[in-house]
Amino acid sequence: MNKRATLLLLIIGIFAYGINYGTAFANSIEERNRPEKACSEEFEKYRKKLDDRVLKDIVKSYSLDLFGFQEFTNRELDLKVGDSMNDHSDQISLQHLFVGGSIGSMRLFLENGLEGTKGYFLYKRVDGNNVLKVLNKMGNIWVVMTVDEKKAEKLEQKPFDWGKCAD
Repeated sequence: MNKRATLLLLIIGIFAYGINYGTAFANSIEERNRPEKACSEEFEKYRKKLDDRVLKDIVKSYSLDLFGFQEFTNRELDLKVGDSMNDHSDQISLQHLFVGGSIGSMRLFLENGLEGTKGYFLYKRVDGNNVLKVLNKMGNIWVVMTVDEKKAEKLEQKPFDWGKCAD
């Protein structure tokens, strides 16, 4: 009898835990679907405006002309399923550039795209300084030739107000 009672309590405990876990999981799904999703477009506009301000500041500080350059994001450099690493060593050689923190997005510009031989990697460090990395393609690998850092304005930014998204 004692074994049956223990087994029954164990089953009830597991069942109760499962219901609690399911409730917690449902709550976490509910958290992800909170009204903030309604603000995603507004946040994207906010982020794009910041990125544009940062890029304008960097281009001005280095007197760059980006005409003829194509911008690439880190995501665009990701290999697709079935891609051979050997066939895309140029893309792989650029991915490490996107590591680290910055104010706004880190920006990669390649003259004539991946087929070109010259590029710029631009970003604003968290201390506000502007950074320019000049890239050259050697064979199938992009190499950082020079790194230049200029003291610049930090560009104060207001944090995005997610509270305005609440009901």
